[in-house]
Amino acid sequence: IHVQVGESTVGSTEAKDFLKPASEMSRRLRRKKNKLAQEFRKRINSYVYRKGNGSEPQTWPLIRKVQLKGPWSVLNTGAVLVDLPGVRDSNAARAKVAQNYMQNCNQIAIVAPIKRAVDDGTAKELLGEQFKRRLLMDGQYGNVFFICTQTDDLEATETMRDHADVAQQVPGRWEKMEEFANSISMIENELHDLKEEEDELKGKVEELTEQCKEAKADLEEAEEEEADDETMDTLMAVIDSQEASLEQAKQAANSWAEQNEQTMVERQDKCGRLQKKLKAMCANVRNEYSKACLQEDFRNGLKALYNNNDDDDGEDNEAAASNKPQNVLPEDYNMDVFCISSNDYLKLMGIKSNNDGQANTFSCQRDTQIPQLRSFVHETTARFCETHAKSFVENTNDLLDRMKLLATDASSVPTGRSAYKMKSHFEAEMKILEQKLKPVSESFKTSLDRTVQASLMPSLEKGAKKGQGVAMGTVVSWGSKSRRTKHERTPDKNGLYWSTYNAVLRRNGQYTSASAGAIDFNQELCDPMEKEFSTDWQAVLDSTIKRLLKTAETSVTQLCNELTQRLASGYGECGMDSARLTTLVTTANRSSMTALKASFQQMLSTAVESQRNLSRTLLPAVQKTMSTTYENSLNVPRGNGTFMRMKGAMSSYSQKAVDGMFFEAMKDLRNGVAELIQDLQRLISLSCEVVRKSMESVFSICWDDQSGGKAELMDPVMQQKIRECRDALLPHFQKLGAIQLDACKVLGIEREEVELDVMGVETLDQSLERKLEEAKKNGDVFDLCDSDAEVPIIPKQRIKSDPDTAPALVARAAPSGSMQDIIDLCDSDDDWEAPPPSGLGSARKGSRAVKSEML
Repeated sequence: IHVQVGESTVGSTEAKDFLKPASEMSRRLRRKKNKLAQEFRKRINSYVYRKGNGSEPQTWPLIRKVQLKGPWSVLNTGAVLVDLPGVRDSNAARAKVAQNYMQNCNQIAIVAPIKRAVDDGTAKELLGEQFKRRLLMDGQYGNVFFICTQTDDLEATETMRDHADVAQQVPGRWEKMEEFANSISMIENELHDLKEEEDELKGKVEELTEQCKEAKADLEEAEEEEADDETMDTLMAVIDSQEASLEQAKQAANSWAEQNEQTMVERQDKCGRLQKKLKAMCANVRNEYSKACLQEDFRNGLKALYNNNDDDDGEDNEAAASNKPQNVLPEDYNMDVFCISSNDYLKLMGIKSNNDGQANTFSCQRDTQIPQLRSFVHETTARFCETHAKSFVENTNDLLDRMKLLATDASSVPTGRSAYKMKSHFEAEMKILEQKLKPVSESFKTSLDRTVQASLMPSLEKGAKKGQGVAMGTVVSWGSKSRRTKHERTPDKNGLYWSTYNAVLRRNGQYTSASAGAIDFNQELCDPMEKEFSTDWQAVLDSTIKRLLKTAETSVTQLCNELTQRLASGYGECGMDSARLTTLVTTANRSSMTALKASFQQMLSTAVESQRNLSRTLLPAVQKTMSTTYENSLNVPRGNGTFMRMKGAMSSYSQKAVDGMFFEAMKDLRNGVAELIQDLQRLISLSCEVVRKSMESVFSICWDDQSGGKAELMDPVMQQKIRECRDALLPHFQKLGAIQLDACKVLGIEREEVELDVMGVETLDQSLERKLEEAKKNGDVFDLCDSDAEVPIIPKQRIKSDPDTAPALVARAAPSGSMQDIIDLCDSDDDWEAPPPSGLGSARKGSRAVKSEML
């Protein structure tokens, strides 16, 4: 189902303005956005909320997922916010969705009203031990932040009474709060006095009004009884007197109101302003208190995970304490906590109508902490965006460098035997690298195996023993008469009522009760074992693997640098121009470094994903083993004593199930860890192929399109077109290089400039013409086609020419009548042999074509 409201062209000014905060929009655009938002909310309402009072047919139960896309400024850096149902949702399918998202997300936000977050223990329930243990094993413990909502809902007097110590932590704040409170009290006293005066006057008016009514009633009664004239006159006089008194009382009340009404209004307005200021200060004080409490609870929870064995009995406690894993977070780590008021923020920004009143507490949008939360989302997203942007720019730089090399003067590309030597040298160096990488991968595996055997395996074995040892006690406690509650569950208070017990068994050990809260028999059986190995699991399969992969990456990088040095040395001996060689080596080194970095990042991602999946295999294994026990316990005969029979069946079948259940799970975990180590070792060994591919993409221009050392002839017209195409591309590459350089500066990427002056490259014809002129000046040119001239020929001599210049045509005169009538001008790779002692050269059989070779 696709729902769309409004339309804007991507990249247009209007589209960009839509992404700005409401305060920066024009009035017209803000009204348009509000109108679109209201229409959009109306159209999606049935998919996310019930219709009417719920009696009519509903749409939302049929919806699996709703994706909302719109011009929201909080998402303009690429963030994706997912509203999860909760890990303890009564619906098992929704709870599983939440678990899957939590396994793969980058940040986890826990949301709760501020009153519940601290006061009634909701935060401790949300940040329960099992949840924190899962975060620790996933390496996500530092990726959690807390959001306290509804901070505008408070009573200032209660906050001042309960959190005076927090208010006094900021110099002058408590005094200011007391000043506001005293001023409010004085104004309220004044208003109370004025109100009493007003009430007294109004009371006198009401009293005289009643007296007048009574006097008139007496007069009417006397008239009905036909009383004498004296009585009638007396009653009339009383009425006149009372009416006069009433009129005077009304005048006095009106006069008082005219004199004091404005004063009361002013006092009330001033009191309201002072109360709002005081409430804002009290809200900030409560926010600070809540933030400190949540951060302290989070730190203490982590310490508790690392100290879970401190109270255990055993002979190896001291040794275990000495080998205890280091805390994954620093001692002074503070979880990010945001205490927000969305209601006040929307009213202050004019997004929400003030029909139900002005902002309740805050007068400054920053005090609502919505801007701070938005900035946090932007900064968090920007870190991931920066990482991907750097990777993209580095890969683009490498591609551009390779294209520059291919488009430069083709005269510097080796051919023939030189190309064959270069390719052979490259292949030989790759074999050397492959051999040198084996000790690196083996060292990684050995170090990780040693750590696993020393730390993780003993913890797994100890956990399996403990899990098996306490399992039956846990099973029996489920049927105890000491009932658990929603907020309290201990080994001595873990019992369930029959109806709840029965519901849990019917749902394969998982159920959410209104009185007992979330119940998971399988997790309760897993907890003792997980507690034993969770910290070592994190230390080995998260921290240790990251450290060893970093070490391996450093070693492979060093080997790669040595490889480039050897390749440079070898290609220099093959006669490659030094400037060209420097460019090739620099480009190849950059390309290989980028590829290695990406490869090891992929290894780390593989390790994280594999260990997270592996750590989640214990619970399904326990649930699968216990499913038969749950089913058999439900099938006991019904009638009187059903609950006792169910508990008896549960105990007997559980005894059979737990015998070996935890040790089988331990074996599966151990095998999974071994496979993970082998996979990582294999990936490190494959780094040779990564380096080969990246370097071959650069160095292959030295031997591409060569076959057996023979150059293929090409149509000169086609050669000219290729040269012109290359020459036309080079200025564009220069512009792209400038753009890439700017991108590197923005991202802080430091790279050496490729030493190519692409703007000053000569065409091939220009280069040959320049070299011919230089040869003429040096006297190194003669006419080979003048057959009438008698040219004395001397034996050929090997001449080494500068690779930067085209090989000059050089020959020296020999004595007349010499048999050496063929001169090989270009075959400089052939070894020259001295002529016979007679000074006469032996004639070569056949004719030899003169091959022109362009370096």
